[in-house]
Amino acid sequence: MDQKTAALPKAADRGESALDRLLKRIGRTEEFPTISKYVMEINQKLAVNPDDSNATDLANVILKDHALTSKLLKMVNSAFYGLAAGKVSTITRAVVVLGYENVRLATLSLGLFEHFKSKSSAKHLKEVVVGAFWSGMMSRELASMDGTVNPEEAFVCAMMTHLGKMAMIHYLPEEYRNICICMADRGIGEARAIRSACGVSYEQLGMALARQWNLPPQICNAIQPLSREELQDKKNPPERLRVLSGFVKALCDTIHGGGQAADKNRIKGILEHYQPHVTISGKQLKTLIKDSLENVHQHAHALSLNTSQSTFIEQLSAIYTLRKRPSPAEAVPAMPDRPNDSFHLTDDHLLKARARIPGTRNPKDIIMEGIQELSQIMMADYDVDTIALMSLEIFYRALDFQRALMFIQDSATRRMSVRFGYGHNCQQLIGSTGFQLGSSTDVFNLSIQVGKDLIVADSYDEKMTHIVPPWYRNKIDAPAFVFLPVVFQKVCIGALYADRDTEGLPISDAEHSYLSMLRNQLVLSIKYRQRTA
Repeated sequence: MDQKTAALPKAADRGESALDRLLKRIGRTEEFPTISKYVMEINQKLAVNPDDSNATDLANVILKDHALTSKLLKMVNSAFYGLAAGKVSTITRAVVVLGYENVRLATLSLGLFEHFKSKSSAKHLKEVVVGAFWSGMMSRELASMDGTVNPEEAFVCAMMTHLGKMAMIHYLPEEYRNICICMADRGIGEARAIRSACGVSYEQLGMALARQWNLPPQICNAIQPLSREELQDKKNPPERLRVLSGFVKALCDTIHGGGQAADKNRIKGILEHYQPHVTISGKQLKTLIKDSLENVHQHAHALSLNTSQSTFIEQLSAIYTLRKRPSPAEAVPAMPDRPNDSFHLTDDHLLKARARIPGTRNPKDIIMEGIQELSQIMMADYDVDTIALMSLEIFYRALDFQRALMFIQDSATRRMSVRFGYGHNCQQLIGSTGFQLGSSTDVFNLSIQVGKDLIVADSYDEKMTHIVPPWYRNKIDAPAFVFLPVVFQKVCIGALYADRDTEGLPISDAEHSYLSMLRNQLVLSIKYRQRTA
């Protein structure tokens, strides 16, 4: 007994060093630093007060990635959220409608989901991604029935229980190949195979990555599997979120097979294992699984997730039907091909969405959708700041500017200062950058005085240098920009500003006319809010 006890620390040390070795290997891969920086930025920059009315930090992180912005808006407008408030075309309004934390969680999950999904031409990774999405949908439904767990938290946490396996397949293909060989040669399940081949579990790897990325505690906790002792502890029952995540993960692993075909007896065993924490009958679970299939097919479109020809979906469909299930031999994952550097989506058009290419979407469409949305919410209970933020976001996103700012006049001091901003370095400019209104002949005061929009193609042109003010050179100093005064009751109350980092006309005549329409809708909305205040 003493010898066994003495051996335990050494085994733990071996497990820890094995995990460290895997993490170092992952850290040296080409893509990992990029996704790590991205996820950590979300967590660091979004660690602000959720009650912040404008939530510009949240929107700024999201808007940096056009593909993520598009996917999030598509998801928000899909049946996934079941919104009845009309089409949402801005991240600002998504925050207002869904709540700060829900949008934050959706951003985190979508960012990671898109990262792995874009590599899912590898059959094994695609199956895990599909399974992770199903897990999220299933957990979300269970949370809605439970009533004590936030369904959006349940969705994200259940998806992230698969983080370790997704990372293993994508970042460590040689190790995953060894796991598959171990399963095939020794006829053992995947949980035993990964420990034998790598010295860790998928859950340990997933938790380590989640903590490295500073993911929210509820996600890190949900990844950790529950032991039988924890489930049976009546004095200190486990958190409901962790219970739901663990229950759905167990179902998902059973459906995947893990070396055996999923069957009703094993699912019955999972139900018994999680009682009394999950109090649904086998009949209720059958209905939930059936409904989950429809939900996956319905909502996968919002994420551009291709579920066709998915073995996981076929196995899921077969559980309560008479369809032939795979034999145990078929359920063991086939050995993946030796890894190479060619990772491409099966559907190439999905990959193109990740590229930040100006003009991939007509600016007119974005602006006109935004104007329509502003007109719809004008009579709703939205404050002026939210309406202004929505206008600025449309302004920024429609034409892929480097940066967009909104100046607001302080009537007491007659000073125009940056109140809101999106894009490059905007947070450093808010509240600290502006200019005094008066008789100055600088280009911004001239624009306001004559009531004309300012469109500058080259601020370094010798004809411009003497009228570009020092504050602009010190704080912003962009070569090309637009400045559109916002006039209400013959008084300039503010201005919309945007710039580019290269010389040349920043907008065309047609684009100028659309932006003018947007500005007019903003003024109309302000006028209406003031009249009803």
